[in-house]
Amino acid sequence: MNMQDFVSNTGNVGEAFLNVYDTTELSSALDKKAFQLVYIAYLVAIKEYEGIEVHVKIIKELGATRSEVESAILCGLLPIGVSVMQAYHIAMKAYDN
Repeated sequence: MNMQDFVSNTGNVGEAFLNVYDTTELSSALDKKAFQLVYIAYLVAIKEYEGIEVHVKIIKELGATRSEVESAILCGLLPIGVSVMQAYHIAMKAYDN
């Protein structure tokens, strides 16, 4: 289920979830690009591949380079292992398209 479906089907709960995301981003000491790089790294760690595609497209619009996206993903290689390879493929494909 994608985020739009989730919000559409859960009403107030879905809206509240989106509000938490927006509030967290707006309250962050990180700039928008840094926030998205960290967010992508967390998405890699939890294997949230659909979210990786969405957030890579967002960060590309914010001016992130392909190398910055690669670095955010690869910094987790040691602690989370081979699942990084799948996430890397998905993120680079999303960036290039």
